[in-house]
Amino acid sequence: MSRAAGVRLKFERSRHHTAQLERAIHDYLEQQPFAVYETEEEETGDLVYRVKVRKTPPTELSLLLGDAIHNARAALDYLAWQLVIAGGGIPGTLTAFPISKSEKEFNKSYQAKLKGSSQEALAAVQALRPFSGGDERFWRLHGLDIEDKHHLLVAVGAAHRSVNVSFEVPGIEPVVLPLNPSDRAYPLRDGTEVFRVMRAARESAEQGVGGANSFDFEVAFGEAGIVSGEPIIPTLSDLITGVESAVAPLFALLE
Repeated sequence: MSRAAGVRLKFERSRHHTAQLERAIHDYLEQQPFAVYETEEEETGDLVYRVKVRKTPPTELSLLLGDAIHNARAALDYLAWQLVIAGGGIPGTLTAFPISKSEKEFNKSYQAKLKGSSQEALAAVQALRPFSGGDERFWRLHGLDIEDKHHLLVAVGAAHRSVNVSFEVPGIEPVVLPLNPSDRAYPLRDGTEVFRVMRAARESAEQGVGGANSFDFEVAFGEAGIVSGEPIIPTLSDLITGVESAVAPLFALLE
């Protein structure tokens, strides 16, 4: 097996876990774990839609998420190991793919982590700018992997991905508009407000304008994380695919 093939296999394993995760999220959402009920706000007359969490995301989602992230990060370290071998060096305990929280820190440490690799390889890795403030995909992947080492990357239900507002006017075919909220309620808890119909709009509806509303939900990264509140799919898929594509030119240096 070639050196590059080993790196690709680790990325492939990461994509496999991501596909498993996507199916598991789909199965979870198919169970309709969130219900929406409406209440009239006494002081304003607004109609407020709130969520009832029937079932929290299963732990399996966090485990699959961690596996996908760790395999992608491990692929980078395996790549670093192979770059050192291809350069005639001997990998050691410090060998790793350099990812840092700043450009200054990266410039201080990347050569030590790739000690033994060729100058061409060092220049190529430096050009990737794998640090916060550079190519953020590397920093996000690295940060998520560190989080997962200390606790489960708990996946929680994010607020409505969209609110499907139906407008009905006598004599006209109903129109449904999907609205993406600018401020998603996150994380979802029992009683969280997900939509509000102002009193004036309610009065218009009573005159024949308005209709039923429906809500779409998604599963998101846990609180206080580097991608807190972002939808797991497609955020994770885009992150892993992007990092793999960025390092692909380095494979030529392994031959």
